[in-house]
Amino acid sequence: MDVKNNKIGIPTTITETIYRYLREAIINGQIKQGERIKEKEIATLFNVSSTPVREAFFRLVSEKYIKLIARNKFIVNETSFSAAKDLYEIVRTLDKLALTKALANMTDDAIEAIKKMTIQLEKYYKMNERDKYLAENLKIHNFIWKFSGNEFLYELLVEIMNKIAIYRHAEKLDPFSDQSAFRKSIRDHLQMVKLIEARDISGLMKLIDSHWGEEFIRGASVVSMDNNKSAKGK
Repeated sequence: MDVKNNKIGIPTTITETIYRYLREAIINGQIKQGERIKEKEIATLFNVSSTPVREAFFRLVSEKYIKLIARNKFIVNETSFSAAKDLYEIVRTLDKLALTKALANMTDDAIEAIKKMTIQLEKYYKMNERDKYLAENLKIHNFIWKFSGNEFLYELLVEIMNKIAIYRHAEKLDPFSDQSAFRKSIRDHLQMVKLIEARDISGLMKLIDSHWGEEFIRGASVVSMDNNKSAKGK
């Protein structure tokens, strides 16, 4: 196989295909937390033997997407608010490292691209399109992380954000359900563009310290309060 194919993400084996299929289904909430994934069903779905399915399963186990709770019994790992909060602490630290490295590699064209994405982000904010806002928000961070020049750092950050997405989908959490957090997020991103353009690393480090997780924590608190009210009303 042409190695160029690997660079654009084409699976090289059926095990890789099964792994990606299951991982995306878990991240997107199509396979729920605590739900059992049956080896025979997946083998039938892909018309393969159990061997590549088990290989994919154990890769997902090693990455903590699923767990083996008994012989041949795999279920999707359950996450929690506490775990998601801990993951945001890691993102905050790694983002500062990635941004420091990215700023050294960033071209004027790259900065212009960030400015255009931020303009689109502000449009979604003004339209109150929160799902589109979140997607564009993550797209901007992802774009910056790629410029770090460190593939391992980039992949680690993406992986952590995937784990956070699992919690968000499971709890049906809108991270910007709190309006003040929504306002703060767009202010942060508008300021981030200015600091990147000025190549002000000190200012960026201060901004990142307060940027990650606040909207998630406030949003989770709102959801939690709503759930408690609903429970009391039953």
